Amino acid sequence: MGNARRSPSFGLMMGENTLFGWLEEEMARIKTNKFHLVDGPLCAEQRKLLERAELPIPPSYKQFALQFGNAKLYRQGNVYLVQVFATPGIAESDDGEAMLHFGRTDMTLAYLKVPLLSPGKESPVFQWSHGRGLHQAASGFEEWLNSKCKAARRLFKRKQWQQIENGPARFSDREWSIVEARRHFRWRVTGIDPNGDLQFEVYNGSDMVLPFLSIGVRRISGQTIGGVWLPVSLVMPGQTHVIVKDCYKDLVSPSQVVVFDEPDPAPEDRERYWEFKAIK
Repeated sequence: MGNARRSPSFGLMMGENTLFGWLEEEMARIKTNKFHLVDGPLCAEQRKLLERAELPIPPSYKQFALQFGNAKLYRQGNVYLVQVFATPGIAESDDGEAMLHFGRTDMTLAYLKVPLLSPGKESPVFQWSHGRGLHQAASGFEEWLNSKCKAARRLFKRKQWQQIENGPARFSDREWSIVEARRHFRWRVTGIDPNGDLQFEVYNGSDMVLPFLSIGVRRISGQTIGGVWLPVSLVMPGQTHVIVKDCYKDLVSPSQVVVFDEPDPAPEDRERYWEFKAIK
């Protein structure tokens, strides 16, 4: 899934009278990579599958999926505040009602109820969240998307939004040296300690001392959980140390966790990578 920066007329060039010109225009203004991530228009095979779907997909959701594919919008740290799936998943309510899981926010899951779907018509959107359970959130997909995107934008202060539109500052020489240094760190998981934390053997093959080393965490099933930051400030160049770290043990059993290298950070990733923090 790549960063999309197309012209606002993209949907019209595809021959579609897009409902989502406002999003195209917003994406065109933003120069911060990864803030909005979309697959782009579905390929011919995917378009056929969506057009010939047995269930009557609401028109506004279908148009969004055809135009943008999978979409992850409004990146805040490690999280995207609004997400839409090009292919909805099959789900079931606690009452046994068939539903389509088409998207989510950072705090809620979004569904369409299959019995309410009708050819050529919009359909109410239902959300599930901790505390409230399942409840109607909008009269249709377009209304749901607009409201969630507006709520996401309100979380960014005016100065923050201006920085997002302008794009991040380039890496300084010092920051480039940090990017280079983290490429020379090596680590491996050596076990699980009695507290359920993972034990990491970390080798510093660089010529620098870093405060942290960022790594990713996912379940064995493949679902990404997030990231952790190994405190490596005591690992001098050429040395190896064992570091113990909690990797979401309250959410998933340590034996069901997979940890992996994160890719090189880019300037827009400064907040996500703790390597750029000062050593205390």
